[in-house]
Amino acid sequence: MRDEGACRRKIGNAPKRREDDRFVTGRATYLDDYALPGMVHAVVLRSPHAHAIIERLDEAVARVPGVLAVLTATDVKRDGLGPLWPTAEANLKTGEPFAFMPQPLLATNKVRYVGEPVALIIAESHNLALDAAEMVAVDYAPLAAVSSPDAASAPGAPQIALEVPGNVCFDWQTGDVAAVAAAIASAAHVVSLRVNNHRIVTNPMEPRGVVATYDAEQDRYTLHVSSQNIHAIRDQVLFTHEH
Repeated sequence: MRDEGACRRKIGNAPKRREDDRFVTGRATYLDDYALPGMVHAVVLRSPHAHAIIERLDEAVARVPGVLAVLTATDVKRDGLGPLWPTAEANLKTGEPFAFMPQPLLATNKVRYVGEPVALIIAESHNLALDAAEMVAVDYAPLAAVSSPDAASAPGAPQIALEVPGNVCFDWQTGDVAAVAAAIASAAHVVSLRVNNHRIVTNPMEPRGVVATYDAEQDRYTLHVSSQNIHAIRDQVLFTHEH
């Protein structure tokens, strides 16, 4: 029988952490500590440019002994893998659609941000995969880039994706627009304020990653994931596998 009162009493408490001891004494297990039978390593070759055309990509030079695969957008297309889509495609309250370009798994002809994946190298060891990534020859033709919302939405700004005219993904209003306009028009004083919202990003000690094994007999994957979003990852893996 569940004690609802006990559950409520725990909300807002400051329970002592139990996991810190193993972290500060070097006894914790990270993804890099896993050494499963037959395990191979993957390294992502990423774009050094914020906006550029990929003029040439030669992965053949990286196919050395111990390198199992060098995958590019050509392989993605051949295997019928689709791009990544946003979690939400429209304003959930008003139904106003977002403008977006589905994110390719590996860049095809153009890169649109620093760090965009261009190739995936799989090798028998991490160091060998890193060495092979440096061998992949990529010629870029840099394009003008933007680094702020104001610059991106200014007239004549470089267009990052044709699917997003003016580089504006969404611009919507909420509430009673007419009532607010009338209130402002009749107000004795009107104060305007411009607020720059800073960007926030987590910086975990261990980068996000996954170690995966596949059981062919049961058609079942086992994933070891360094993430705080394991339930969503589970759902996405199940959805992808079923479709």
